[in-house]
Amino acid sequence: MNLRAAMRWPTAPLALLIAWLGALALPATPRAQAPAGFTAVQAEQGAVVYERSCAACHGPDLRGTADAPALTGTGFLSKWRQAMVIELYRVTVQTMPPDRPGSLSEADALAVDAFILQRNGAAAGARTLSAGSQTRIAAIFDAPSAGGAPLPASGAPPVEDRTSAAAAARLAALRAPLGRLTPVTDAMLRTPPPGDWLMWRRTYDSWGHSPLTQINRDNVKHLSLAWSWALNSSGMTEFTPLVHDGIMFMWNYGELVQALDARTGNLLWQYRYQMPADFARNTFYRTKRAFAIGGDKLIVPTTDMHLLALDVKTGAVVWDVVTDDARTSRRVYNGGPLVVNGKVIMGASGCAPGIVGCFVTAHDLETGRQLWRFNTIAQPGEPGGDSWNGVPAERRWGASVWIPPSYDPELNLLFVGTGSPFPWSSEDRGTYKPTGGGGRGDSLYTSSTLALNPDTGKLVWYYAHLPNDTFDQDYAFERLIVPVEWRGRRRKAVVTAGKPAVVEVLDAATGAFLFAVDPGAQNIFTFNPETGRKTLLPPGPPEGVTRCPNNDGARNYLAGSYDPATDRYYLSINDLCTGKGGDTPDRLVGLDLAKREFTLDIRSAVMQSSAKLTTAGGLLFSASADRYFRAYDTRDGAVLWQTRVQDVPSAFPITYAVDGTQYVAMVVGNPGLIGNSAVNASPEYARPEPASVLWVWKLP
Repeated sequence: MNLRAAMRWPTAPLALLIAWLGALALPATPRAQAPAGFTAVQAEQGAVVYERSCAACHGPDLRGTADAPALTGTGFLSKWRQAMVIELYRVTVQTMPPDRPGSLSEADALAVDAFILQRNGAAAGARTLSAGSQTRIAAIFDAPSAGGAPLPASGAPPVEDRTSAAAAARLAALRAPLGRLTPVTDAMLRTPPPGDWLMWRRTYDSWGHSPLTQINRDNVKHLSLAWSWALNSSGMTEFTPLVHDGIMFMWNYGELVQALDARTGNLLWQYRYQMPADFARNTFYRTKRAFAIGGDKLIVPTTDMHLLALDVKTGAVVWDVVTDDARTSRRVYNGGPLVVNGKVIMGASGCAPGIVGCFVTAHDLETGRQLWRFNTIAQPGEPGGDSWNGVPAERRWGASVWIPPSYDPELNLLFVGTGSPFPWSSEDRGTYKPTGGGGRGDSLYTSSTLALNPDTGKLVWYYAHLPNDTFDQDYAFERLIVPVEWRGRRRKAVVTAGKPAVVEVLDAATGAFLFAVDPGAQNIFTFNPETGRKTLLPPGPPEGVTRCPNNDGARNYLAGSYDPATDRYYLSINDLCTGKGGDTPDRLVGLDLAKREFTLDIRSAVMQSSAKLTTAGGLLFSASADRYFRAYDTRDGAVLWQTRVQDVPSAFPITYAVDGTQYVAMVVGNPGLIGNSAVNASPEYARPEPASVLWVWKLP
């Protein structure tokens, strides 16, 4: 029984010990249960099963071999004592032995667990070890013996703990950075320390910009690998790492949360959330784009609609709240949360047929208690409820929240973006040519910007970017909060672009339309430049007309970045559908918000595939479907550095600093629907076999 082989743990001895210590994380405190234990008969049976199925890998004395870690000693006990019996049992019965996973019967798996516990010093008793027990393993060690000293296996003496004091000291030193973690205050979230990356786009205004300058135009050419970390490649990789006080928090497909030393990549702790075996949504919905940090808690949304708060220093569950019955509603959490004023803000997604729309909720940071809920689909009898042409509530679908909102502390407003209505066709939906005309078919609040009061959840204003959308043109992406000059006044504006890639600028205080800039990658609407009101092509569209863009969009969820030094909003746009770009359909553009024109427009045959990152060092980081990750000069787009990675990057690069050293990090691998669309548009660059890796670079 090779536990490490089944979990793909590293082979270096110290890394192996640490990986094993984190093999399972602690769940929320269980309900009080009757004391658990194991019998001498179980342990005896387990000795036989262990010798047959496990000893070849873990050694006859449980001390481990080159192929598998020790199942005894201080290292093993330091984690497993506080785990539950059911956790140890699940690992044993589901994954062991690795050449025949799941072949052990329930009785044999429990017997092996009883034998392992006995060889670690637990005493046999009168109670039988059971598969469903949520009792802590520590309670078994603390239970009184029913027959004196632990029973030796095959007449051998109890195993001596040979985990050296030196190894324990090294482990303690390795985990020492966790002690430097300080609580993340509201003030820190408003003005993050320069070296931290505390939320999805680093700051509440969603700029995706860092003030760090150690890596800059002059020296970025010397950037070299600092460390890397392998990730699960069986699902999509779209995550944004967070960094605070030198600790990086990372998500792995399969709901695995890991805390890493941001200087070295050493694993400090990990927590795995167990998804229900009968969860129905496919891999497309099981992604994650961000976590959040507030106080001493890491906020983790799960795909099946739980919100978890984990202790940042240990990974232990502080609270776990369920916001929806994912089995019946089929909603998911695949975006990310935001912490504002002591509240956790989270939006739901996946609101397709059979689901009564999506929602945004706020929860108390300390307890998880729900404070308010806002429905992103206007219901009958509510404001906006008459915008569905009489479609009944149970058939109003869509308005998913793909990503974390933005927030302006001065206005005390959250800015939430929503996705398209469903069915996509307004004819199928029943809102085309609504009775009475006007806005009675607008399908609120789909494809909109919502300004919500974070303290009450009340809607302050909304702006429908694409009323009565009939082409699946989501406006669910980043909302940047930037200053703009408009008609002689300095205005605080919300800037966004949906799938049509038309950049739209709104007054942040009122939602009034200011201006929009169309790069020409769409033909589904025209708009009034004074009001922003759009006139859509009819559903279909008409014969002979190819509507552009397609459902993937001329841009998608991969966020752009704003650089205050150039006053440009940098993002990727593609002209694949219109054909205007010819052999170079990809465009890496920089929209000058003062001039209201694209003053940077880099065209390429190879599609951009990642989000954007800008820095005060004059750099713009972006990746493309040929597997290159590049640093550009923000002024003219010149390539200053590039490196080729193992797969197509389709996530969000970040930069951070620890102990005076700046790092750049990028999650790479299994690029999902949008990343693969970029690959398919660049067929000469075939993807290798899937492999996901977190890459981190620094200067020599």
